[in-house]
Amino acid sequence: MTQKEAFEILKAGHSVYLTGAAGSGKTYLLNEFIGFLREQRIGVGVTASTGIAATHLGGLTIHSWAGINIARSASDQEIQMMASNRRVAKRFAKTDVLIIDEISMLDAARLSLVDRVARVAKGSWEPFGGMQTVLCGDFFQLPPIAKTGEPPPQFAYHAPAWKELN
Repeated sequence: MTQKEAFEILKAGHSVYLTGAAGSGKTYLLNEFIGFLREQRIGVGVTASTGIAATHLGGLTIHSWAGINIARSASDQEIQMMASNRRVAKRFAKTDVLIIDEISMLDAARLSLVDRVARVAKGSWEPFGGMQTVLCGDFFQLPPIAKTGEPPPQFAYHAPAWKELN
């Protein structure tokens, strides 16, 4: 598939897993898509699993953006608190498209947590609260990491939300 074909799929509003080898132009395509969304005045949440990757897109870490910080799980009450945080609620309210770059480094538990917060914040039980979701990365590059004492992390594609995005 060419970048042009991928760009057309993104513009059509489909949730997408965008992948390719290192240097294939994933970040370039994301930046083009972000520019398109902003020109069209479509709210976009620009995030990545690491701070360095987030700066390449002019965004935030997904952990900060979604208000999950370093948590891997949360109770329903904690999810409600995360979603009702003034900054987080404002971000979700203004966002129609959520981009998460370097998805290979975000484990399934944290992706599920972002999904749960999004559903509550957006008031929709669709995956990620109904936002178009663009997950970008290469699972042959960097794997997710866990703190000492945490269970071994699973890749993001093991998260139920990944499967629900179809």
